[in-house]
Amino acid sequence: MAMMFLTAVELLHGLTDEEARRVNALCSERRFPEGKTIFSRGDPAENLCIVREGLVRLVSLSDQGAETILQLLKPDMVFGELLLSEEQRAFTAVAATNAVVSVLPKENLLKILATIPRVSLNFVRLLSHRLMRVEQTFAEYGHTWSYHRLARALLRLAEEHGRKTPEGTVIGVRMTHEDLANLIGTTRETVTNQLGRFRRLGYLKKGRQLVVNVDRLSRFVQTGHVEAIPAREPARSR
Repeated sequence: MAMMFLTAVELLHGLTDEEARRVNALCSERRFPEGKTIFSRGDPAENLCIVREGLVRLVSLSDQGAETILQLLKPDMVFGELLLSEEQRAFTAVAATNAVVSVLPKENLLKILATIPRVSLNFVRLLSHRLMRVEQTFAEYGHTWSYHRLARALLRLAEEHGRKTPEGTVIGVRMTHEDLANLIGTTRETVTNQLGRFRRLGYLKKGRQLVVNVDRLSRFVQTGHVEAIPAREPARSR
């Protein structure tokens, strides 16, 4: 499920150097090895967190243990920001790679919001933007098939973690078919079938990493129409 997450740059936008130093002084850094849980659903919501290095996976676990990946967070992204409205964590955060996370205790966050008006304005504005994006996403999920959700997820991964090459945009994070299924709320078999279809249509290329034809996949998402694969020009005789 796509969500708009805050970034440290956006949260601190417009601050003076002195104000930025005050905020940084109230944070501490923690290191988490790959696979380590940063916080779990039901834990006390005590800290605001910022990814400094590595990747963090934010997941929702059902009562039956089924996992839904909400977001793969890259450096500079803020998470755990709902601590002002919840006493306990609603989701689980796990280090997807070795990660370094800056932690800002709730009492320090409240102190910053009370004394630095620019941070308060940025915080409210960005939370409002995220709420709008969440509502849009729920509307999309109610009116789209799994292959549309998969296409949107691939485009988001390409935007956030992609590297442009002559072959297309390489998604620079390892995502298994199970991960993609958990990201869009479907089965691994469905993802495997749809990825095969996207490859046949020229939206993806085979390889150890996902390589996305962003232009073609974007047009599919926008129009819903499947384009014919352009014919290759015959080789010229020498």
